[in-house]
Amino acid sequence: MSSSVDNWWEMEPFTANPQVPIVVQFGTMACALCPDVSRRINALMQTHVFEWHYHDATTSNLAVELTVSKLPAMLVFHTVEKYELYQKMRGDDVEQAIRASCAARLVLDEDI
Repeated sequence: MSSSVDNWWEMEPFTANPQVPIVVQFGTMACALCPDVSRRINALMQTHVFEWHYHDATTSNLAVELTVSKLPAMLVFHTVEKYELYQKMRGDDVEQAIRASCAARLVLDEDI
């Protein structure tokens, strides 16, 4: 892994689209619970407004900077002053975090 970074919030994807929350999922190929978190996040993209990125926790400088140590983990980023890192996610933790942090998407009956 390369050296750590200063001001991680000034890197992509955090500077690309500041109008929507950025959700960064941290996982590994060996993580048995990570695929379920991916499915849950994917489903929530249909009902909530956010941008989703995946980082392999074994190679991510961002995971090092945030001291991610318990997988599955997820960062919900709004601004440098407003973000939350969730670790060791189980059950409906993903849904609770997204619903608390991201606006509901307007879904019309025609879209269903």
